[in-house]
Amino acid sequence: MMNKVYKIIFSIITVIFFISQTFAEVPVKIKDLVAIDGLKENQVYGYGLVIGLQGTGDSKVKLTQSSLSNVLKNLGLNDENINSKNIAAVLVTATLPPYVRLGDRIDVTVSSIGDAKSLENGVLLQSALKGADDKTYVVAQGVISIAGDKRKGATIGRIVSGGIVEKEILPDIVKDGNIKFSLLNFDFSVAKEIKTAIEKKYPDSKPVIDKGFIQCTLPQNVTVTDFIADIENIEIVPVYSARVVINERNGTIVMGGDIRVSQAVISKQGVTITIEETHKKGSMYLLKDAATVKDLVDSLNYIGMSTQDIIVILKAMKQAGCLHAELIVQ
Repeated sequence: MMNKVYKIIFSIITVIFFISQTFAEVPVKIKDLVAIDGLKENQVYGYGLVIGLQGTGDSKVKLTQSSLSNVLKNLGLNDENINSKNIAAVLVTATLPPYVRLGDRIDVTVSSIGDAKSLENGVLLQSALKGADDKTYVVAQGVISIAGDKRKGATIGRIVSGGIVEKEILPDIVKDGNIKFSLLNFDFSVAKEIKTAIEKKYPDSKPVIDKGFIQCTLPQNVTVTDFIADIENIEIVPVYSARVVINERNGTIVMGGDIRVSQAVISKQGVTITIEETHKKGSMYLLKDAATVKDLVDSLNYIGMSTQDIIVILKAMKQAGCLHAELIVQ
């Protein structure tokens, strides 16, 4: 038994000794780290009626019947005794990209709000999609297609290029001569790096960090497009706070390679791993105090620890104060 333990210890030491601890600093473009204030997508939605279903529509839903009656009245037809399962009431939703133009076509999503069993191959009648200001921005119509496993339900479908933009949306990204950039994941150190990089490229822009934004003054004789494009293509090496993200449902662990762990002794299922600060005579040390979480996980994987066991150990180390990173459990 002792020989087996020493073989495991020797194997772990050998693996850790040969693992490269060098992690290259990766430059990232500012465009991948920030968003421009005011440049955003816009959501629209509306009510509609789907026809042409083969008996899979709503069954005696009053809203559906009254909607169809109104459509027929608009066409000059009157019939109060309509009873068909070939129609369905739906909500139609879509997302408008920034700088959408009059006449652009977009995809729309159609979702049943009645008891229809399937919307497949149905035809959405012309429906107006409105924004939060109650103004119509899109008109949608077309044949619905169902993607994915239809056995799981076919009450949500899409119409590719089924929406036509009726009203332009022109975002206002320059306010009082200033442009604001917001970090997708705010971090003061990264914000300072971006501010310094912009200041070096455009000293006249006088960037400042204010209320979570990096605010820049648009320099003279520089167009908005050129200024933003130049800033977006500046590369920096962002240094975010250390994080370990654990998804307990599927056993995924995501972490930076250089997250440090402090002095600790971990014992589970008869296996003991020691992380110590200094070398003492007569002791067997598997990891030094400067070891990383990657070292630890590699070692635990090598001796056959399950992913769930590793997750339990990382959570315990965080509680003990020897894992120097934010632990996010999903």
